[in-house]
Amino acid sequence: MKPAISPAMDPAERDQEFIRLLTAHQGPVLAYIRSLMPGFTGASDILQQTNITLWKKKEVFELGTNFKAWAFAIARNHVMDQRKKLKRNGWLVFSEDVAELFAAEAEDDDLDQDESFRALEVCLSKLRAHDRELVQKRYCESVTLEEYAGQLNRSAGTLKARLFKIRAGLRRCVDRQLQHVSP
Repeated sequence: MKPAISPAMDPAERDQEFIRLLTAHQGPVLAYIRSLMPGFTGASDILQQTNITLWKKKEVFELGTNFKAWAFAIARNHVMDQRKKLKRNGWLVFSEDVAELFAAEAEDDDLDQDESFRALEVCLSKLRAHDRELVQKRYCESVTLEEYAGQLNRSAGTLKARLFKIRAGLRRCVDRQLQHVSP
């Protein structure tokens, strides 16, 4: 087991351990942000703001505390700040009660996030190249379906329907992968 950050560590060793923890939790923190802001294309920006805050506050991380819970709390604060900005600018956002439900559900999720991400990686690798590219454009890049459809000379509706089928297939594949992992 890797050491947790403690004040007794050499500063360079503390930084190295903090970077390891930060890197190891990028996927779960991004998934948490996306669960709080479904459909919001700026989730990676919120992740970066969260990373900056985590780095600035790294000295307060204590031995024996849960890094993931700490990172989720900071991410949640950034999400709430973003929600306020969107609301001020006239965007329709979920009510605070609905956001609280999303947060509670994401925090209480009893599936091991690492296993889920590994299963998703396996399933994504099984996709045909053009389907994998569609998923990447939609969820990893700041490209709207309409823009990508224009690049391919296809309709956005066609891509939306294809994406629906891909997601359903990925969901089934991930479920099968996790069944093989579970005791």
